[in-house]
Amino acid sequence: MPSAALRPQPGEARRLLLARLQAEIHALGGTALVALGGSDNPVLYTVRDGRRVAVVAVRVGDAWWFIWGRRDQAAAEHPDAAARRLTGPRPHAPAGLLARRPQPRGARRSLKAVA
Repeated sequence: MPSAALRPQPGEARRLLLARLQAEIHALGGTALVALGGSDNPVLYTVRDGRRVAVVAVRVGDAWWFIWGRRDQAAAEHPDAAARRLTGPRPHAPAGLLARRPQPRGARRSLKAVA
């Protein structure tokens, strides 16, 4: 049985897992930054669909997981799969959402002629 000194502490394990995920994201051409790398609670930041996404590593029982957003997660034992999910297109994004043109608030569709 390994001693406690030989087992990685949770903060070290989180840093290592997030560093592996960061390397996989970079290999796919994405951008990623690990913040608070010197603490026990590091966070990886990346961009998905034009928005900044925070990813944390969480231990559940004997397994580690990457968690981001409200419902997204991936097993930390496969950082390549997690990186593909983070850098790839969202499977549930409505088609044509970006094709809509924004209108200023209070914009009128037609102007009435005044005589």
